[in-house]
Amino acid sequence: MTGKLIQQQMYTRERGGIFLSTDGYDTIAISEGLDKSFVKKYLHPFCIYQSPKALTSRGEKDSSLYPETVTLFQPETGDMVIGQSVFVPADFTGQRSTYFMHNYVLPPNRKEEWIKHPEKLFQINDFQTSYKIEQGHVLSELEETGYDDMDVLAGKDTLLGNLGIREDQFKQLLFAVMSSIAGKKKVFISLNVPLQEYSKAALQLLELIYLYLPYTHRRKLGAMTFSSEPESKNYIHVMFYEPGTLNMNDRSIEKQFIFDFANDRISGLDITGQKHEYLDFALNHFTQSKRMDDFFAFAETALSGLPEEQKLEVASYYQLTSLYQTLNSHDDALYKENKLGFLNSLQKFLQVNSDEKQPLVELFLQILAMEKYACDPATAIDYIHAVVSINQMVRSDEALSFILETLNYYQNAQLFYKLWKLVEQDNRSYKAILMFINEQPNYDRLLELYLDERFNRIIRVEEILRELKSILGSPYLLSIEKFKSVVITKIEASLKQESNAFTAVLAIKDFKVDMADKDFLNFKQKMFRSSVWAMLDHIRPKELTTQDIMTFGKIFNQPINPRDMKDGKAKDNYLMTDALYQVLSMPSQASPNLLISLSRSGRELVREILQQLLRVKVTTEHIPVLNIAFGSEHGEVDYGMLFKYLIQYSDDKTMMAFIKDHSNLVGIDVPYRSALRSYLVSDPKSIWRNKKYNKELKLIRKSSFKNFLKEVETETASPLVKFLKKYGVKLLIALVVLGGASGAAWFGVDYYSSNHSTKKVASTPAVKKNVKKAENVVSLDQFKKLSEEKVDGENFSLPLEGKQFEKIVGQAQVVTLTDRQDGNFHLDLKTETEASPFENGSLKAGFSLVGAEFDFDSADKTSEVVIVSKDQSGESYLWVFSTNTGLKGTAEPLDPIFKAEGITDVRLDNKKLTITQGESEVPYEFPFTAQISDSQE
Repeated sequence: MTGKLIQQQMYTRERGGIFLSTDGYDTIAISEGLDKSFVKKYLHPFCIYQSPKALTSRGEKDSSLYPETVTLFQPETGDMVIGQSVFVPADFTGQRSTYFMHNYVLPPNRKEEWIKHPEKLFQINDFQTSYKIEQGHVLSELEETGYDDMDVLAGKDTLLGNLGIREDQFKQLLFAVMSSIAGKKKVFISLNVPLQEYSKAALQLLELIYLYLPYTHRRKLGAMTFSSEPESKNYIHVMFYEPGTLNMNDRSIEKQFIFDFANDRISGLDITGQKHEYLDFALNHFTQSKRMDDFFAFAETALSGLPEEQKLEVASYYQLTSLYQTLNSHDDALYKENKLGFLNSLQKFLQVNSDEKQPLVELFLQILAMEKYACDPATAIDYIHAVVSINQMVRSDEALSFILETLNYYQNAQLFYKLWKLVEQDNRSYKAILMFINEQPNYDRLLELYLDERFNRIIRVEEILRELKSILGSPYLLSIEKFKSVVITKIEASLKQESNAFTAVLAIKDFKVDMADKDFLNFKQKMFRSSVWAMLDHIRPKELTTQDIMTFGKIFNQPINPRDMKDGKAKDNYLMTDALYQVLSMPSQASPNLLISLSRSGRELVREILQQLLRVKVTTEHIPVLNIAFGSEHGEVDYGMLFKYLIQYSDDKTMMAFIKDHSNLVGIDVPYRSALRSYLVSDPKSIWRNKKYNKELKLIRKSSFKNFLKEVETETASPLVKFLKKYGVKLLIALVVLGGASGAAWFGVDYYSSNHSTKKVASTPAVKKNVKKAENVVSLDQFKKLSEEKVDGENFSLPLEGKQFEKIVGQAQVVTLTDRQDGNFHLDLKTETEASPFENGSLKAGFSLVGAEFDFDSADKTSEVVIVSKDQSGESYLWVFSTNTGLKGTAEPLDPIFKAEGITDVRLDNKKLTITQGESEVPYEFPFTAQISDSQE
């Protein structure tokens, strides 16, 4: 409810009320400020009266024998409701008994008066027991309620004696009530008193308990002073029930806190023999009949800002008791009993609103002054953790001094680094300690030890940079010279052990942090410069890889002027690696002049390194580099070694390109001519023996090269050809004169070819064989073409009409091959490049599609399918599919066993597939794993 006035409500059985116009139980009068929806939602469920079973069983009508029921509850609206219900022997009809209830609703902004003055709550003396409906439905709003002012503490001993409750049982009861408010269990109490005095005794006991409940618990407590049997009700924590009605077979009741004082039985808890600081403290005050308002005020301050659940935890009050007693008694005994627990308590309460909790802050500082440093190695880590955590909230020089002295004490112990790690968790403390150390030479050793330890386990530069990035979240470190020197020394040492120093130095060059300022950039430049010299000092040129050299180029994208470098190993290594980079980064422009700046030994080493690096793969772009790699100090090239190198480490394509590029040397460079002749004539795998490259060599137009090839051709000719070239005309004349030209010719062939066999060759079978072979040859113009008929759901149909396969239908990547038994195969018509004859699921305009069924291998009893797609511009694609893959009948698409692009013609011949690309014919043999060499043909 809003406002500052107390609202009232009355409830009974009557002829109509506020909410009902018919006879029955209803609210019959309320204050104007009381919201009707509040009445129905919160008040009506508690407008009840349960008559004692002992009285109803005998039909008792004397209302004076019936106990009142006082109900206290506090819904989530913040209001406090306290009301009384009484037994009424007869209702308005005079025929039946009823009950009457009168409730007061205390608004949230005023209920603290009742919270801190329990007598105003438990000693109300102006509850009404009846109401004349003729007085109207509106009740007045009140400033106060009437109450007695009896000192319940003064009569506590008499009360507890009458109720048969010992002090230790009262202690258990206090614990149970606090636990119930903080949790879900209920407290059920029976008293050994006459029924007509039951509520009075219950109210006095409740007020006594209330005096020793912290304010947070008081703000939630709900209670009923009488019920005919125990039951759980929302908002009610403590319920007094009629003796003898407890059903211990009810499992839900059995789990609650039971204080059956009428039968001297307590169940649901047992705290005997345990230490309960708050309960002992409260009982000590209780014994002396002293209130605890000072402690509760201290607890209110300490708990401010914390979550509700922590404010209600019984453990919180155990901790607060130790702190309160230490503060007020100036005795450190409780602290010494459990130093870590004490600090953890301070940490808990100071984590929120620490500025408003000055007594706790002062207590923390007193402890630090007393201890000076964490001297117990067994607890030092946890102790410093607590100090650092508290100092994050209170920020004191005393805490920093304590931490520093502890670090100093353990500087030679294994704990040292672990303590530093704790300090790092609080950035402000960490910064303050570092800056203090930097200004105090006496503590310089601490920082050095810390950094050495932090980087000690790190070996690789990458790890150092990762750690550095983490540390530089605190940029003030860059103002500490010791920090910078330790990092640079560690980097230099790590580079000596790096497996790839170039990558490491490049990482340093590219190193970044989120907040890069001038100090960072200066430090990074210094770190990079030091790492460069460390790298140059320790690299071994002979072990360089191409990747190392390319990385070198990224590191030195702005080259160093050699004149600015001191003579020595680092300078020599730089010049050699730079020369290698200049040569290999742009091989087509490589020139021997790139090596001029090197010493003679340097040039020789670079040539050796180039020969070593190019072994991995020599390609056509490296041809200019080869001339450098096999060059000499006098400008000559060792072509003999160069050709041996090409034979061993390159392919025919590269060899062809090299010879073509150097064709002019045949007429002017004798060593080159000799080396080339030796290769073409003597090497069994020379490109001269390959039909394709033999033709390309003969296409070179230089006359000197053509004459040279004639010599090579003569030297590589068979003995017969050599004989005929030398004596051919004269021999022919002689044979004609003898009249036996043909016989003599056969004899000459036979003799000079060293073939002395007399084996005959039958002409007829050969002809038959050739005819058979010709029948098994299919050219591109014989492939089946697209059908002109439209197929529903498809954009093309290709009738193969073969022995095994009938047709192909489909769209782009969803293409189906159908055999004569209606079996289906999905074909994958993807290409090796991004180019494709398909677009948006359809065959592109201008592209044709042709196919053929062909059996490359009759042994597998499965035909293959060849598909070709091309357009008028010459763009073309070829796929060959085999269904002999184990995927038949599945949804998996068949991958082609062969693909090609840029073809102009295709020929299928037995096991051979020959494709024409430009002017070249390239044969492949089934299953097409490799190109057929000329020797195989």
